[in-house]
Amino acid sequence: MPYLINDEIFATKTLVTERCRQILKRTPDGCSVDGVDAEFLFCLFLHHDEWAEKSSGGVSELSAQTTIHGTRCFVVRSQSGAEIDISFSHAVRLMPNSRSASLVPQKLRDFRNGARTAVQDQIRDFRDQALVTTSSCSITGENLSRSNSAVDHVAPDTFDQLLFKFCHQYLINPLNVRVGSLNGVVAVIEDERLSFQWQEFHRQHARLRIVSRMGNLQLSKAVVPWSQLYE
Repeated sequence: MPYLINDEIFATKTLVTERCRQILKRTPDGCSVDGVDAEFLFCLFLHHDEWAEKSSGGVSELSAQTTIHGTRCFVVRSQSGAEIDISFSHAVRLMPNSRSASLVPQKLRDFRNGARTAVQDQIRDFRDQALVTTSSCSITGENLSRSNSAVDHVAPDTFDQLLFKFCHQYLINPLNVRVGSLNGVVAVIEDERLSFQWQEFHRQHARLRIVSRMGNLQLSKAVVPWSQLYE
């Protein structure tokens, strides 16, 4: 049974465990886990049955440390500076089989990425304007800057939920949308008319707020019934 974590596909739980070990190996004691690795761990730790308790009050960062027994583990550091270890192996054991890669086909992931590219200018403009009036993250309390900020689509209308509503309204099967790439890296929707329709829909319906990147990682990801659009 395959597993999907932050759009990364794993055939077995053993491979998920190995991904965690690789992150742990390349993260020195006391250093924070950043970027895609942090996104992966936050998604994984949502399955941990003590995550709500360990993340209570907001998480400043995830880091690594060596225990008194000589083993290494991940650490949740709170806004107050308090630290508590968290077991990735325990989170892996509790992962449900329903997190199947078959629920998110590659063409759907490409479409979602292309849709994000289409509204990138809106997101960037909002961020720049919000930074003028908002100095700290409402989730973590961090001081905000261009380098550490992110734009969140306020629940319940998260980005994926908005995109799903758009597809439902315009009777779009996301698997049939042609998605190309810019410079072989950035996904783009090739149908300019469709891209424009999505941009206007997003402009009218998106409710945005600026948060820190760390705060954005802590937000739960909504489950969207994509398969209703193509099955």
